[in-house]
Amino acid sequence: MILGAISTESPFADPHLIWCEAGFAVADVQGLAADTPLGPLVLTLPDDLHAAVPKRRSEFLAGRACAALALRQAGLGEHVPRQGRAPVWPAGVSGSITHSRDRAISAISMHYSAVGLDCEALVASDRATQLAAAIFSEAEARLRPEALPFATFFTLVFSGKEALYKALSARLNRVPDFREARLTALEPGKMGLMLDGQSHIARFRLTARDCVTLVTDQGL
Repeated sequence: MILGAISTESPFADPHLIWCEAGFAVADVQGLAADTPLGPLVLTLPDDLHAAVPKRRSEFLAGRACAALALRQAGLGEHVPRQGRAPVWPAGVSGSITHSRDRAISAISMHYSAVGLDCEALVASDRATQLAAAIFSEAEARLRPEALPFATFFTLVFSGKEALYKALSARLNRVPDFREARLTALEPGKMGLMLDGQSHIARFRLTARDCVTLVTDQGL
């Protein structure tokens, strides 16, 4: 795996977040050794991932590299163990890891009690049409602004719900269905979501190639 350019600048300009993102390329690797702007970094795969496909191994290493460098910025230990597939953060820290085709991101906070982060490459139009009914209702679809292409709307809503579920995962005793969270509002840079009678805000940044969504404990 080749780790690309690293950035620590959050697109959300949130002073309560410590951010790290990097580009990466899939390769058949068992570990990562890189010189970064934040110093050298060496990572190895956990035993259960040694036989995983190169894509899974590369995504894992890229995501953990970003998590380690985010923790390094905070002066904390960089090891992030797992419980199942979920990262376990140091005491007093909340965080999240995400990756898309060639981009990995991690955000941590010692201010928020929960952080959910998701990055999604924009979904193709035919796939968005095929999968839409599993992700949102017709009532939610009517909240799409006329100028927003349906596939982009699909990607945003999918990503927002994914970020919400990641933020709530520690306090949920189940994995919710995507239709359980309901889109209630969509405006530039943020969307409203409702789950189990509680309102939540997902912030997002949209580009021509992907979207990044963020849910913190605002409204949780």
